[in-house]
Amino acid sequence: KALGHADIESAVASIMRAEAERAEEEQRRIEDALADEQRAEEEQRKKEEEERKQFREAMEAQRLLDKMAIEEEQKEKKKALLKKEQQKKSTKSSGGKCQGCNLKKCKKTCLFYSG
Repeated sequence: KALGHADIESAVASIMRAEAERAEEEQRRIEDALADEQRAEEEQRKKEEEERKQFREAMEAQRLLDKMAIEEEQKEKKKALLKKEQQKKSTKSSGGKCQGCNLKKCKKTCLFYSG
């Protein structure tokens, strides 16, 4: 009697069944571990992709803000330049005084006296 079996063939068959079950269990464990690893990699990839997308959106928003700031600055410069040009053409300064004699009402000796 071999290993508690009636004959050697049944003992060998029993050992082979047990070995096959262990191999199948090991294969399932390896496949489960591999599936878990692939799932984790996929989640990490999606997370990184989302972060990249958010970064691109933030950079685009910053570019637009910078562009708007530059345009606003150019408008201010243009406005200041226009005001300066008008000031050059006018006889009165921004305070309402004459640019030639620096008085509210010009004297007859002033270049800008209109009578």
